[in-house]
Amino acid sequence: MEYVQLVLAQIPGDKLDEALRPGGLLAKLDDHRNYLVHQPGFHDLRVVRSINREGNVQLVVETRWEDDQSLIDYETGEPTVVSILNEHRDLLVPGSLQVLDMEALRSEGWWQQFEAEQAVRQRLAFPIFLPVGIFLFSVLVIYGLSRIYLELAEWHWGDVNGATVLALVVATIILGTGTFVALNRNIKAWQIGGLAAFFLLAILAGSIWAAVHEGGGAAEAGPPAEAGPPAEGGAPAGGAPAIRAVPSLRFDKDRLTVPANQQVTITFVNEDTGIPHNFAVYRTQAASEVIAQGAICTAPCQNTVTVPPLSAGRYFFRCDVHPQMTGTLVVQ
Repeated sequence: MEYVQLVLAQIPGDKLDEALRPGGLLAKLDDHRNYLVHQPGFHDLRVVRSINREGNVQLVVETRWEDDQSLIDYETGEPTVVSILNEHRDLLVPGSLQVLDMEALRSEGWWQQFEAEQAVRQRLAFPIFLPVGIFLFSVLVIYGLSRIYLELAEWHWGDVNGATVLALVVATIILGTGTFVALNRNIKAWQIGGLAAFFLLAILAGSIWAAVHEGGGAAEAGPPAEAGPPAEGGAPAGGAPAIRAVPSLRFDKDRLTVPANQQVTITFVNEDTGIPHNFAVYRTQAASEVIAQGAICTAPCQNTVTVPPLSAGRYFFRCDVHPQMTGTLVVQ
């Protein structure tokens, strides 16, 4: 806590030059500091004036003291700021001299200590916390995006897969964000933090989606496959109809022919290494009525699908895990 004495006075504009001359009023007030530094409890002296070029000039002289007794002892002795101003009363506007004694809510020493602590925190934040934060942010972004890319790699629109589309979107966002920051040099810290938080939430949501989709896709399609190794050379045993899932995310044929009105066993071979697939037959392309459905297995693996007797016609088959893998089952 500090105690403050404020002394207010006004100087006519036409007498300001006289007050400013060497050895004049303002010089004496400034020299008064040399006397005050030897007084018990003294902290600081400040002399300020208004900068208006016309009319009276407001003069403010502030002294700060450690306690109220130090201020009282100073005011009851001489010289003081008031006594110096009284010596130059001819330079003051009559009746403008005022003296105010006040108690400071925050001392200068407290503020200096606060600024020192802030400086220490800033010196620690940049060399320690900033690199750690950037590292954690990068790990989350890389891990999250990798999970999303792996899942979207199985989604195709013609010859373009979802991972390629996402890569283009991410590159566009990065370019747009960089342009926005470069063109707005007065961007606030909270705005940068908001952008980072938005990207993190988007990546987190995408990672959760990829994890759920990956785990739930196989569970919804059917029970685990009783996988076994393909026959020698990758061909199914016997002369049964066969179809293969081959890299990347496609069947080796989009048309399969079987005899009408007979139960047929189709051999399904998954050669798309590390990727889960199955073979399922539906009555129409809407895939609303299943005729036969094989179990999902992860390559390399092989299983069979038993198709009941069907009348002549065309039917639809697909991979339930990757619905873009389709074909026509011809019964004749």
